[in-house]
Amino acid sequence: MNYEPSGALGEDVLRFREARRMSQEALGHATGYSKSYVSKVESGALIPSQRFAEGCDKVFGTGGLFARQLRRIIEGEHPSWFAPFIDAEHEAEVIEDYSTLFIYGLLQTPEYARAALEAVTPGADPRELDAKVAGRIRRRDAMNREASPRIWVVLHEACLRANVGGPDVMAAQLRFLRDAVTRYPTLTLQVLPFSVSAAARATPFTLLGFESGQLSVHVEGPQGGRPYDDRGAVTMSRGVYDHLRASSLGPHASLDFIETAREAYEREARMDQVQLQRRRGRQLRRVGPGSRVRRRDRPSA
Repeated sequence: MNYEPSGALGEDVLRFREARRMSQEALGHATGYSKSYVSKVESGALIPSQRFAEGCDKVFGTGGLFARQLRRIIEGEHPSWFAPFIDAEHEAEVIEDYSTLFIYGLLQTPEYARAALEAVTPGADPRELDAKVAGRIRRRDAMNREASPRIWVVLHEACLRANVGGPDVMAAQLRFLRDAVTRYPTLTLQVLPFSVSAAARATPFTLLGFESGQLSVHVEGPQGGRPYDDRGAVTMSRGVYDHLRASSLGPHASLDFIETAREAYEREARMDQVQLQRRRGRQLRRVGPGSRVRRRDRPSA
């Protein structure tokens, strides 16, 4: 069962709207969003933006109630240091990411996301884990909006080789990457192979560009992530990213590379299944009343 904390916020929006005898279309107009957007928020299918929450507070006169509720949801699904990046990512017109070990969160499947989160938070409460996975997958909403951002992702080959969740999970994750390029026309993937590791950087980072022309870079580290907006940091990161992109395989060759890695994981998954069946086949078998012998493989000629 998925735990959707945004559902409670949506239900509150619905109750306040109906109490004021407003239609979804009217609330959407008042907050600057469509009727469909309001419907998705009220059903819990979409976590609202900060601007929508603040708009509801203004329309309903709730004094910041919805904005605070949204912040609690975001900080419950993501570390507090990461919440501002989630807001910025959702508003960005251009997203350029360099991933070194784990696949960029915006492109993770639920199974991959769960395996990655379980690895860093062993023993986590299942409901909390469900919320974190749901929050990570909801980041993909940015790719489904009408004016979807231009997304360019450079994946170090280590992202494809790190076996997160087992071969079945990895095969499905790489299949999703392959299909996502077709599903989302504004998405481009490139792979930086081990053969050009001299061009690689150890630290993952994401460049965000906004309608206003503002640029920022979010750099991840052992103690969490940190945004940088000053011109020097952005200019340096832009130069590094352009070099990484130029050193990587081209988009078509990268998809071929991903597909080869996916096929290898599928073969590994099949081999694991065969070995499991063989182990089960070697269990003790009964050959007479009350007697048991150990089954042996037939010796080769």
